[in-house]
Order: sequence, then C-alpha cells, then structure tokens
Amino acid sequence: IVSEIGVLKLMHFLDTHSFDRVKALYAFPTNRSMDDFVKTRLDPLLSSGYYSTITDQDTNSMKVKKLRDSFVFFRSSSTPGALEGIDVDYVSLDEYDRVPGLAEASAQQSMESSKYKIFNRWSTPSLPNAGIHRLFEQSDQNWYLHKCERCNHWNQLSYEDYDPSSVNAGGNILNVNPDGIDFLAKTVVPGSFQFVCQKCGKPLDRWYNGQWVKIKIAHAH
Repeated sequence: IVSEIGVLKLMHFLDTHSFDRVKALYAFPTNRSMDDFVKTRLDPLLSSGYYSTITDQDTNSMKVKKLRDSFVFFRSSSTPGALEGIDVDYVSLDEYDRVPGLAEASAQQSMESSKYKIFNRWSTPSLPNAGIHRLFEQSDQNWYLHKCERCNHWNQLSYEDYDPSSVNAGGNILNVNPDGIDFLAKTVVPGSFQFVCQKCGKPLDRWYNGQWVKIKIAHAH
C-alpha cells in the first residue's frame, strides 16, 4: 500500500510540474523487486485512464518513463553507483532499511542542482533506533490522521474490520453489504465496504480532511 501511495505521489509531482521539465528517481533494494513493481503496479496504471493520455509511449521502458515533459528513472539502491549520474528533483527510496548509507548519499547528491530537492524514504521498520525508525525518532513525529466529523476522534486508518466493542478493538472497514461478496467467484460488489470511524462507526471522509497531527494530540482523543 505504501509503495503504491509513494509512486502515485511521485506521478502527481511529475504531472503538475511538467512545465519545469522535472526528473525523478524511484529506487528499490534490488533490480528484481523494481522490475516486478513496475510490471505489476505501475505499467497497468499507465496503460489506461488518465495517465495513459500523458505517458509518452516512445519513452516507456522498465528503466525510464516520460510523462508530458517530465521523466522518472527506476534504479536499484543496492549500490551507490546505481544511483549516480542522474540529476533529479525528486527521490523516492522504497524499503529504506535495506538501502546502504553510501547509496542514500548518492541519491541525495543527485539533487544538488535542483530547486525542489524532494526526498522521500519509507520502509517496514527493522531495528529500533535504526533506519526508518531512527528517522521517525528524529522527526516532529506527526501522524497522518483523519478527524471524524461526528465524534471528533482522530483516526489512523486501519484496514482491519470495524469492532463496535472498543475504539481500539478494530479498524476502519465496515461491511455494509454482506451479500455483495462472492467468495467462490472472488468478486465484490462496489460499495459493499465502507470506511468508518473507529470510535463511533459513522462514515469517515478519507479524501479531504486528512491532516498531519502531533501524536500527543491524537492520543489525547
């Protein structure tokens, strides 16, 4: 999920800043994981709908893609050399805990001449006080939360089923149409599930009211 959000954020940047002919770098720990992600997650997005209309099909390989006048390069972050030689405005390092320090430094150097210098890192935490956990400890420790308009509870979205017994018992997913699920055919009728508040169970707006919130404020509610 985080990888998909990350690449969509990158695509949005390329699209909305194409007037500046921006360039981006997206890196995974290995070439295989990078290739698999491009083939199964990104290429289907670029082959239909809106993004297919702004993707240059003549510059659409596994290593580089062009959207309008913007470019995105895909590389392995396993070695520093793989991230050298590209001047970019935007860097995304996926599975950051597996990225060598010198490779991260090379990625940062690739943005030296950019006026944007957007640097994204995310990962499954591996060890305390290391990698992504250390970065979080050094940050302002804000969380991206959604405030319920009914009960004012701050929701950190969870894809577990909603449980009315306790605010901490379940997640934000409520099945409002049990008959809409066909397990044999593996199909789900659109609208069978709904995002709801973990506390009061009312429908939750997850598109327009998200905010970066201090963790102490979240816990206070």
